[in-house]
Amino acid sequence: MRIGIVGGGAIGLLYAFHLTKAFDVTLYVKRKAQLQLISDNGGITVLHQQTEETREITVKLWGDVNVPEDDVIIVAVKQYNLPELMNSLNECSKRQSVFFLQNGMAHIDLLSDLINPRIFLGVVEHGVKKENDFTISWTGKGRTKLAHYPKPLPEPSTVDFTEKWTKDISNDFPIEICPDFNEMMMQKLLVNAIINPLTAIFHVRNGELLTNIHYKKTMAMLYNELSLFVEKNKRQETWEHICTICERTATNWSSMNRDIQEGRETEVDAILGYLKKLAISRGESVPITEFIYEAVKGLQDMK
Repeated sequence: MRIGIVGGGAIGLLYAFHLTKAFDVTLYVKRKAQLQLISDNGGITVLHQQTEETREITVKLWGDVNVPEDDVIIVAVKQYNLPELMNSLNECSKRQSVFFLQNGMAHIDLLSDLINPRIFLGVVEHGVKKENDFTISWTGKGRTKLAHYPKPLPEPSTVDFTEKWTKDISNDFPIEICPDFNEMMMQKLLVNAIINPLTAIFHVRNGELLTNIHYKKTMAMLYNELSLFVEKNKRQETWEHICTICERTATNWSSMNRDIQEGRETEVDAILGYLKKLAISRGESVPITEFIYEAVKGLQDMK
């Protein structure tokens, strides 16, 4: 079974490294310089705790590929880079599956353009930092959650790819199949909507949102406003889940904070921007969300 992974960022490198243990994997990158560096390094290097390991990987330029022929295509680019890939993905056949691993939920609006391939949405719970074009630090072991879009598959609910993943590498790189993509994605979206923008604005590590009483109050204010997207009987549970993720990743810098500090475009539109539009469509007022959204956009424009 051939697996193609599109995107040479931290997530793409992490998944290429782990999946190559069980599958024939090709990593598609955008820049020739990255392709050359991965080849010269002998593959992808992952730093985890006190260990360092390099695994060989086949690397190609996405620009050299008209239509990917892999059985499964994992799309690991940022949400704002998706539109330039959609024409190629739309040429995939019905025998192929495409897995999207983006933060936020704004990219769901693009999926109606994909007629042929089977579509899955994914949530990444790993902590990972890109050190250079061929090296990443795996800072926190989590899970990959997957759900079929737009509705669950009939039994059996998995495809050969996820069955082999579960059998061969799930102990080291866990996977969970979820029945409802919307519930799965919304829970992760709320985690990102609380932690990422606030750590970017305050320029702190994730854990400081809990240890600083004023930052934690800000977290609670934002969550109380956004909890309109959570069933009433699950609001306390969801808040505790957000705090648990914050605690587990206490020493991490969020991806949005790193994007701001390194002068890159953030995913605030796919995260807070999506929630803001969703609230407006429901006739809800979310002034705190709008303020934090504009604050992040302002920081982004300064870089």
